[in-house]
Amino acid sequence: MPTTTTRRAAAWLTAVLTALVAPLALAVPAEAASAWPTEQDSSPRSANVMALQYLLTARGISTAADGDFGAGTLANVKTFQSRNGLTADGIVGPATWSKLVVTLSQGATNTNAVKALQTALNKYRYGLVVDGAFGSGTRSAVVAFQQARGLAADGVAGQNTWRELLGYSRTHDQIYCYYYGGTTSTTVTTAQVENAKSIIAAGKSVGVPRDGLIVGLMAAMQESKLCNISFGDRDSIGLFQQRPSQGWCNNQVGCWHHTQSSLGFFGRSSYTNNRGLLDIANWQSMSKTLAADAVQRSCCPNAYAKWEALATALVNAHG
Repeated sequence: MPTTTTRRAAAWLTAVLTALVAPLALAVPAEAASAWPTEQDSSPRSANVMALQYLLTARGISTAADGDFGAGTLANVKTFQSRNGLTADGIVGPATWSKLVVTLSQGATNTNAVKALQTALNKYRYGLVVDGAFGSGTRSAVVAFQQARGLAADGVAGQNTWRELLGYSRTHDQIYCYYYGGTTSTTVTTAQVENAKSIIAAGKSVGVPRDGLIVGLMAAMQESKLCNISFGDRDSIGLFQQRPSQGWCNNQVGCWHHTQSSLGFFGRSSYTNNRGLLDIANWQSMSKTLAADAVQRSCCPNAYAKWEALATALVNAHG
């Protein structure tokens, strides 16, 4: 296991990386800013649809938040539209969104509306735990987003903030990434590449050699398709599907943040005492798939092998 000194150094690096990486995520240009999106039956799975579902529940129409705009969501949208004097066509456009969103500020008690907000913010790689609690972390993310979009940075999610959040394209949407992301170097999406770059940057910051970076990308591709998702087997979440119940992170945050979870995989995060790659004796003499499994402790040690070519290509391109 890493020494106390190592853990302290890791904690310092964690703070530095968080300060450096978060602004970089916000530098991605908007592709559909200042316009409400349109979501409807058969829309692809996405964070927007999941936010819609949380908002329907927040408005008293219980809806499963799975990101899939299916028959149940369609019926519930029509119910909401009928109740609010809108054309009940099941198409969620400007008129429906503007009545559906809830103005929120720190301390808000409408937990489902807050979950919708946190889900929307996570399209921008804020790594918030979708727990429905509007605390200081969620407020900080709202303020940072507002500053990045030239909005009044008051930490209050009103109509303008919601419109900017939801109007953004699916380019970095992690739910969309998981269901529609590519599996080869020529088909991976922007979200997958950005996540790969985050893993590479985190590894390099703590001295992980090239082979270790490849192992990290192999693990993330197998576990999450290189998407920072908020769901998985049992309580698994994030790029590496780390489990809070197994001591991988503090209150889920370390498992969901792209940099923190990467440092955890490599064994240099203050959020976990679990063994990471650099803690494994002679990992470099193992096959890369077994090295990945030594950290992940999966059911299928050889499953990571099929991603070695893709991981190698990504490290060659971005390492």
